[in-house]
Amino acid sequence: MRLENTEACKARIMLALLKGIPRARLIEILETAGSPERLFSPELERVSKNLSPDEMSALVQGRPDDLDEQLRLAGPAGSEIVSWTDEDYPSLLKHIQYAPPVVFFKGYITIASQPAVAIVGSRACSPSGRYVAERLARDIAARGFVVVSGLARGIDSAAHRGALAAGGLTIAVLGCGVDICYPPENRKLLKEILVRGAVVSEFLLGTPPLKQNFPLRNRLISGMSQAVVVVEAGEGSGALVTAGYALEQGREVFVVPGDTTLTSTVGSNRLLKEGARPITDAEDVFDELLPRLGDGPQAIPQAQPFLEVLSGEEEAVLECLSLVPAHVDEVCDRLGRGSSVILSLLLSLELKGFVRQETGNRFVRSNV
Repeated sequence: MRLENTEACKARIMLALLKGIPRARLIEILETAGSPERLFSPELERVSKNLSPDEMSALVQGRPDDLDEQLRLAGPAGSEIVSWTDEDYPSLLKHIQYAPPVVFFKGYITIASQPAVAIVGSRACSPSGRYVAERLARDIAARGFVVVSGLARGIDSAAHRGALAAGGLTIAVLGCGVDICYPPENRKLLKEILVRGAVVSEFLLGTPPLKQNFPLRNRLISGMSQAVVVVEAGEGSGALVTAGYALEQGREVFVVPGDTTLTSTVGSNRLLKEGARPITDAEDVFDELLPRLGDGPQAIPQAQPFLEVLSGEEEAVLECLSLVPAHVDEVCDRLGRGSSVILSLLLSLELKGFVRQETGNRFVRSNV
């Protein structure tokens, strides 16, 4: 439901703003009422038989000034909102503890009810970790699964890119409002996600990416997925928090074994010692999940970038790149060409899916 000045939307925003009622209890009340509109209307009297005086007071007073601010922020952001009782509320979230009564989103929230796999890991990942995350996400998305991650730097971003490269679906779960892009350098990636996927958050519009928000965000990443794949996770990594929530929620946890000399794999390798299932490719995930899903998700066609024919000049540029970011000047020096020509070729390779640009005019091979 698009956030606009209607009674239905205002009731859902007021539900998000409501204070003083525990979440589990609030959802009970909401289910009894049947819709947020009935909670914030004269009809409340008819559903208030089992409400305590404090609960009744919280609902009657649940019309704060913050409502106008949320509506103001929603205008330019194109944000939407869905409540527990709405048909489009992500179905898997209804089975987790402390599920949010409302979810803010942009894009296509309906894909959140399709079979999904979360891919998470370290922000400060290794080049090989980034490569593995992209490859796994591409292969998982190509089988019709939605790839869920957190839009963070490193493994999360690689997972979203891999899913998009396969022409698949992906969901980014944010630790801030859906009207904010964090990290800011992922603005382009965020726009690409919204073409075929969704961005979701339980946080009010305008909420900054505060440190305490991310553990809450992580429980939604696992909660929206049938399984969680940890690619790289250092000591104290948020990916370990996601894996912990996954186990509590009865989700499968898979871990990619990592180089023992890297600090970014200390936590994920420890998960393996504690009994997490090791995987090396997407087939390991399918072997576990597909029998439970019956026919499972339908395979989708491979994206065209993997079928593109490159020109000789493009092939020469691609040969200069690896999984380690290289500055455009390095490519120019190796090929003896001007920066304008090389940048044009790099742009062509990026559009075809063979190259990815990172910060500071640096480029790496994509997982193709």
